[in-house]
Amino acid sequence: MMEKPLQLSPFGRHLGVEVLEVGDGCAMIKLPYRAELTNPNGKLHGGAIASVADTAMAVAVGSILGEPGRHSTVKLEIKYKAPVTGGEIIAEAKVTRRKQTVFLGEAVVKDGNGQVVAIATATFMVRDNAPQDE
Repeated sequence: MMEKPLQLSPFGRHLGVEVLEVGDGCAMIKLPYRAELTNPNGKLHGGAIASVADTAMAVAVGSILGEPGRHSTVKLEIKYKAPVTGGEIIAEAKVTRRKQTVFLGEAVVKDGNGQVVAIATATFMVRDNAPQDE
């Protein structure tokens, strides 16, 4: 993979996601553990983990399209394997299939020790209209 400048969505920036690598239908991003992203038990909230997986796959799709904001997630499935109680999580994503305007992606999310905490798949649809500046 090679590093490229990339503009994250406002949500990704708000979440605190950092793009580590991106290119050729692949992406690697990380999210530091923060107390405000936890559930009542102090574990990283499943929604935060799902968001990181989705963002990583979206970045991977974007690396092929070359334009931000032209695709949307239309289906996301995630299987949680282990809780996250600290450190950071890293999502490694890749595009697994492309057919015209539909992309399929896969992401593996690991904690800072390399333990798999979640595996996700998603379907993305490319839109004809890019977002307009308001």
